[in-house]
Amino acid sequence: MKYIEQIKSIALALLIFLSLALTFTIWTFTPTLETIETTSAVEVELGEKKVVDEVVQPLNVLYQFSDENITGTSDQEQITLLLSEMEQWQIHDLAIVVEEAPLETLRAYLHGTNRAVLYYPAPVPFPVYDDMMDITDKTIPEASFDRIVIDWGNISGNNFNLYFVNSKSKRIYTGSVSAIQLKRFESTIVQRAFEYAPYVTNEKIGELPIYIQQDAKEVTTYRYLQEDIPPQRFVDGLFENPGSVQSTGAITNKEYSDESEAIMGVEDTNKSITYVQPKAETSDPAIPSDLIFKTVDFINSHSGWTNDYRYFNMVPLNQQIEYRLFVDGAPVFGPLATDLKLNWGIESEVEQIFRYERPFYILESWGETGTTKMEAGESVLKAFNHLDEKDLATITDIVPGYELRRDDREPERLLSLEPAWYFKADGKWHHLSKEMLGGGKFGLE
Repeated sequence: MKYIEQIKSIALALLIFLSLALTFTIWTFTPTLETIETTSAVEVELGEKKVVDEVVQPLNVLYQFSDENITGTSDQEQITLLLSEMEQWQIHDLAIVVEEAPLETLRAYLHGTNRAVLYYPAPVPFPVYDDMMDITDKTIPEASFDRIVIDWGNISGNNFNLYFVNSKSKRIYTGSVSAIQLKRFESTIVQRAFEYAPYVTNEKIGELPIYIQQDAKEVTTYRYLQEDIPPQRFVDGLFENPGSVQSTGAITNKEYSDESEAIMGVEDTNKSITYVQPKAETSDPAIPSDLIFKTVDFINSHSGWTNDYRYFNMVPLNQQIEYRLFVDGAPVFGPLATDLKLNWGIESEVEQIFRYERPFYILESWGETGTTKMEAGESVLKAFNHLDEKDLATITDIVPGYELRRDDREPERLLSLEPAWYFKADGKWHHLSKEMLGGGKFGLE
């Protein structure tokens, strides 16, 4: 009995030790669990990936040898030859010539003897142009231009000048190129340009002269077999978690959504899809060069260049940009969807797409081709004669293009491409119909 107290003490100590050991085991226990994999966006290739200089291209080029001898081209092969030559140039000493030039000053820079003018459909920021060409200046301005003037007739010191003109803001920049490059430019580019088609203008149309090909031009017409990209491929390429996407609606007009509130609609009437991330909507304006780089990267992320789409318009205040379908170097317009429209946004401080609209068809296999003649440029210019001076001043461009529509001839459903003239007034593109070309009156309301 004399050892009872010692035994109690030892037993109590053991219990305390066991309690501590169990507590420590519970605290440090890590269960063995199977890893749950999350589904992310599937790697999808709808078409091709492209670099910036493949989608930022001039519409046409004008060559002015004298007041009477003006030629031009919208032929892709000839434009590519010129751009390849310009890629060899080192452009230096960028500087503002005029901050806001009067119209007469703009005309003087744009039109003169021994000058070539490259016309872009929308303003090109200098950082984007530097990505395509070679600007050697350490500091590149975040300014934009829509016309480049190559003044090959004047050599100043050991250089000749380029002028970068923004026809809307009326700002003019200049840059210099070594005169050593002129000999090759004149032999490979200028000599060819003598043989290009003559171009004409009507001084009453537009604040700045608009030149188009003088004579009737033979062009190709196309009938394409309808070939669509299945909506599921867009779901796989655009949604972060395709496995969680739910669909509702009819087969031809379905709507897809997921838990992030992203929505994708399919519209069969104009053969387009619209993808929206509502949470990414923003009122912040965009830096123009960033908008081009980001949207090209986004489309590349799902290889979304399913046909020849090119940079065509930008509204930096709305973070909106447009890439239009081109065929044979000519822009294509509706009634079917013919452009990629993107609005950039931001969610949780991360920049991303807010809205993305695009066609889901592919122009690849044609059923037949033909040829037809487009109206001569002189006839096109005459079609505007009845407009008053105010309406004429709003016109900024006139181009040959294509109209894409359904061709429901049996036995196959086809898409048809027919040549047509288009003009831009007050920032909007309009179809110049056969009735208008025939002398019928039309307005710009």
